Amino acid sequence: MRFSLIFSLLTTWAIAQEPGVTPSTCPPGIHSIADCPEGGCGDIGDAFLNLAKNRTDIPVPADVQDLSITELASISQPLSWKTGTARDSIVGPGREGTPVRLVGRLKIVKREHKETCNCELNSVTDTDLHLVVVRKLSDPEEKSVTFEITPRVRAAGHSNWVFHQVSPLQGKLVRVTGWLMLDTGHLHQSSLLPGEHPRAPLKRLTNWEIHPVTKLEVCNATITACNAGQGWQEF
Repeated sequence: MRFSLIFSLLTTWAIAQEPGVTPSTCPPGIHSIADCPEGGCGDIGDAFLNLAKNRTDIPVPADVQDLSITELASISQPLSWKTGTARDSIVGPGREGTPVRLVGRLKIVKREHKETCNCELNSVTDTDLHLVVVRKLSDPEEKSVTFEITPRVRAAGHSNWVFHQVSPLQGKLVRVTGWLMLDTGHLHQSSLLPGEHPRAPLKRLTNWEIHPVTKLEVCNATITACNAGQGWQEF
């Protein structure tokens, strides 16, 4: 028993020393997202990825680039990744941290559960909302792209961005603004850290996401009008 405890503590310490890797356990005293460091904590999380997920700044409107689902899905992504790799190694025509806006049909809203970016908290207010967006509602989830509403953005002024209020928007035409981010946690892991388990790929076109979402609009006119830039109402 004592040997197992010592080994566990040594493993935790070793993982914590890896650049860009969160400690494998969260310290006491983290009871809400306000207590959670931006790099997160928990079961072998990627601190660099968590920092990208946890930003709360709002894009300057003049800098926002419009993308289609096809354009988002066409951005290149690495074939593999290792937890804790610096984000500046991501290359290609897409650039993580670019402010973007995309129009599509909101097919599914899913409530996420504990993640290291949110210090493994599990309440409704402390977890993400996963938005599955498609070109047309008949498209399967495999042809979707992903947008994430985070608890930090919610706490910064969007208290109504919770599951029971966002889920009724399923089926609507939406326009989503936020930060371009590559979810490297769902790429093939080139090697695993001690105690790390591989994560399965998600059903979607690409691991590029809008994460976090900073603005959510709903089409309250005809699709033709909204496609022309009219009839959008901020949610």
